[in-house]
Amino acid sequence: MNIPIHVGIPSYNNATDLKRLLRELSRQNFASITVLDDASTDDTQSMLSSFPNVAYVRSEVNLGTVGANNLMLQRMPDSGFILFIDSDMMLETKNIPEALSIFIRKHPNIGAGVGRIMNDQGQTIRWNYGYDLNFWRSFLAFCTYHPALLFIEVPFLGKIFRRLSLFFTLHLTNNVEQKIDWGIEAFFFVRSDLFMQLGGFDRRFKRFHEGPDLFLHVRKLGYQTWFTPSIVARDIDQHTGTNWERRYHWLRSLIIYFWKNPSRLIIYKWPRP
Repeated sequence: MNIPIHVGIPSYNNATDLKRLLRELSRQNFASITVLDDASTDDTQSMLSSFPNVAYVRSEVNLGTVGANNLMLQRMPDSGFILFIDSDMMLETKNIPEALSIFIRKHPNIGAGVGRIMNDQGQTIRWNYGYDLNFWRSFLAFCTYHPALLFIEVPFLGKIFRRLSLFFTLHLTNNVEQKIDWGIEAFFFVRSDLFMQLGGFDRRFKRFHEGPDLFLHVRKLGYQTWFTPSIVARDIDQHTGTNWERRYHWLRSLIIYFWKNPSRLIIYKWPRP
């Protein structure tokens, strides 16, 4: 018997992509599917009338991804796992409930994890999964990752930078199952009861860094966080807001993260269960 996998989808003014995603999800054996309409002004609500088995929750004010995911907790069961998927995703894996159930049984102490997210070119997105968000590790990852890519075809130099980069970023590893410290919130799964125990995401985050914060607290409670390449989605990159708005929210959330977790400024690595 499969572990119950419940899907939660936050969506804002993205009815077309959401409809395609729901068609893909409806072909798979998920325990439930819930859409949080984050105060959309398009035809999201009327479109959902063609999916009677999809639970619909609407917010009258735009909450952002963090608030939308938290609001969905009111409609989510407290057993099994929740798989959160952004509405601008396309599923590559056709049997996610079965594949994820096998993976969870293989790692019974798992609290949260991420699948593989690809871009339009079929490459795994760099920050799909990684080490704990830490100021020095992020800086050194930047300094070694880009030279590793630049010299990837140079036999000796490329190998040196690749080895150095692996101390600070997981992206240059092969797509294999492994423990991780955090993952992107666009396509991640979490124990339902654990997510409720933590109260969902911290509301102070709006659209960035809530994932690293959540995964850190999951690990502090003694659970493991994993990356699995057995479930795959493709990001169509339908970002909302201007680049300046995104930069503002990115910097704001980063300040909140380090204010909440000051040890991340100095501790290189948090022990993982």
